[in-house]
Amino acid sequence: MAALAPPSAVAATRTPSSSRRRRTSRLRASSSSSEERVVLEMPADSDRRRRSIAASSSPSRRDFLLASAPAAASLLLPARPARADDLFCGYYAENQSVTPQWAFKTPWSEGFVDVSNATKIPDAKTFLRVLGSQAVASEANHLPVLCLHGGPGLGFKYMEACEVLASERREVASYDQIGCARSALKPRLSDGAVRAPPPPGTFTPELFDAELTAIREAAGLDRVHIVAHGWGAMLALDHALGPGGGGKGVASVTLISAPPSYKRLIEDRVASLSAPGFRQDYAEVLMEGDAGAGGGSALSDAGRALYDKAMAAWIDARVSARAAGACYEGLRVGGAGEGFGALRNTPASDVGVRSSSAVWKDMAGGKMFAVDGALSDWDADANGRLASAAESGVRAVKVYRGENDALSRDAAMEVVDGLARGVMDKSGVAFEEVEGAGSCVHLDRSAFFLDGVNAFISAHDA
Repeated sequence: MAALAPPSAVAATRTPSSSRRRRTSRLRASSSSSEERVVLEMPADSDRRRRSIAASSSPSRRDFLLASAPAAASLLLPARPARADDLFCGYYAENQSVTPQWAFKTPWSEGFVDVSNATKIPDAKTFLRVLGSQAVASEANHLPVLCLHGGPGLGFKYMEACEVLASERREVASYDQIGCARSALKPRLSDGAVRAPPPPGTFTPELFDAELTAIREAAGLDRVHIVAHGWGAMLALDHALGPGGGGKGVASVTLISAPPSYKRLIEDRVASLSAPGFRQDYAEVLMEGDAGAGGGSALSDAGRALYDKAMAAWIDARVSARAAGACYEGLRVGGAGEGFGALRNTPASDVGVRSSSAVWKDMAGGKMFAVDGALSDWDADANGRLASAAESGVRAVKVYRGENDALSRDAAMEVVDGLARGVMDKSGVAFEEVEGAGSCVHLDRSAFFLDGVNAFISAHDA
């Protein structure tokens, strides 16, 4: 996957398994002695919301997804080498297995989708990547997987091991939610004008659901499996079961650490601070740090230092014992940096931190252990929607919980029982508690988790 499409590459239409076709746009590449660069030419037609993946003539070459634009423009993007351990966030190295040849040959496409109309944020662009061959997946009758990261305010980087689901015969799509990581809101608009900071209250669950609908439309993901973690699992439920109907075509949903309500999630987090073995001074400073502006920002220097140690200890115990290290920088607000690829050791930029912090502030009040922000009243079973999953077209749901997750087993089972009590066939709802894992089951038990998910989605491709 290291080489870019040469100047002679021809954009090709990729035909999805449904009757809808992904449209293509022109790809023009040029090279020089210093670097190879790809220019994405975006047409002036603002009504064309869908753009295709421009495929190169070789399945081992990197190509890019074109975003729609309100006016004629060109976007210059530098070429960056890709390695399988970058792409899968170290999955094969950490699971002590040899990276297979398909990982180096599988095509992948990435770029930005203009979601300004969907989100009502001027010049908003969402970073999207699709890994895998659509033609091969269609021939195998395998539906694509769409991954939703948690947060709010994180990026997708910490979930990249889920791209292993692509293997040789499936597509896996992922994106950084608007305002986060590679989708950070830049200080200037594309026309050079200074961007005003988004007003408080800009980021809401409804905005992210609208963005998700736009992403699916742009990528031609008419029918998909969804794999989602934490806040992403909440978004998946909003999308698949919401009244707007944007979630049509969701064949199955895999939820990791999905709460029955945001209030219950916070209650369980607070309760976890009293668990045996967790230091009392850590518990106290985490609760104190949530007061005021949140995030420990109102503490003294000494208090902030203790807060940082306490948060690291809590994340290690409850979120993931593998949450540290360059591969998992997406577990920090503003993590994974900016720029194409967000490869290892790419630090978070000031722009990225400011942007993702705005998301975190709007959605959760900047707090971990107190109910605040736009998520305050979020309820998985709003208007009894869990019982209507089958009516929404979702035929299968699997819920994962790590045994060390702050979200309690009883809370996770509320979601499972809600789905199973209604018209959905109980055989279509599964629950698995994973030993030795925190909230991020996909990190702590990645091989076990991905084997299980692969079997689950393969059973529901039809």
